[in-house]
Amino acid sequence: MPKTFYTDHDIEDLVKKGIRTLRLDKREAFLTELAVEKAERLGLQIIFDAETQSGSSSASQSVAADATTWQKPATSMPELPVQHPDLTRNHLCFSPESSEAELRDAIIEAGRLAYQGGLMVANDGNISVLMKDGNILITPSGVCKGRITADDLLVIDLNGRVVKSAADPFLKPTSEQPMHLEVYRRRKDVRAVIHSHLIYANALAITAGKIRMDVIPEAAVAFGSVPITDFAMPSTSQNADAIRKLIADHDVLLIRNHGALTVGRNLDEALINLERLEHVSKTLVFAQLLGDMNTLPTEILDAIARINEQARAAR
Repeated sequence: MPKTFYTDHDIEDLVKKGIRTLRLDKREAFLTELAVEKAERLGLQIIFDAETQSGSSSASQSVAADATTWQKPATSMPELPVQHPDLTRNHLCFSPESSEAELRDAIIEAGRLAYQGGLMVANDGNISVLMKDGNILITPSGVCKGRITADDLLVIDLNGRVVKSAADPFLKPTSEQPMHLEVYRRRKDVRAVIHSHLIYANALAITAGKIRMDVIPEAAVAFGSVPITDFAMPSTSQNADAIRKLIADHDVLLIRNHGALTVGRNLDEALINLERLEHVSKTLVFAQLLGDMNTLPTEILDAIARINEQARAAR
């Protein structure tokens, strides 16, 4: 019997419905690694039926889409109280109705995490989010994203005009704002954009000219593919031109010899995409240095292709 695949988006939707615990049957469904990470991050407990656990203690397989369809295990299992995090404290998981203050907190948190994780260094990179009034909250140019404050951020409209200046009048919106604005024009589902000069991902783009998707299954499921744009002059409208056709179908892409662009429905998704891209790229770089790489079997690649096709159809 074929298994049903579930992604991190399914986990997020369940948590938004107030679901805290899932009882699952390993034989009927499969949970991707991204979904496992999202469950752990959002405090969703996954419990396998006792007769299907087979000694596995990892919450790594399967989800039911509707709480009314869950089956209790034949052998009663006592449920211990679980301490769940206050989801409102995860600033990165904002909603379309989040206030400007909440969005400012989200950008500051994303910048801090990216800087501490080595995903943004010096004053490189930029972050933006879509506000509920249709304007864009964006980071300034020339400021370290790990040390900015909420007052350093600016508000611009979709034409790039400054609607609200930073507390420091000398701070201007990032010079990469044309690229951010192009994303919001092309993708109505996107509310967060991160641009960063990743080391390993950029190295692969510069040398190999691609990020391989036939080696690490989690990468292939998460990204489908990671396209690389034509050359474009940084800090100009050329970057917007370069991503125009690609961003419609991809949440992650690379600007050739420049850096990465990741997007999401919120900064949690955009940052996870950024982190995963660099982690996958680092693994590929080390694998190439160590020798010949083993590619995934055809049947796994075909199964992944079906998962990605289902995900595209569900958008």
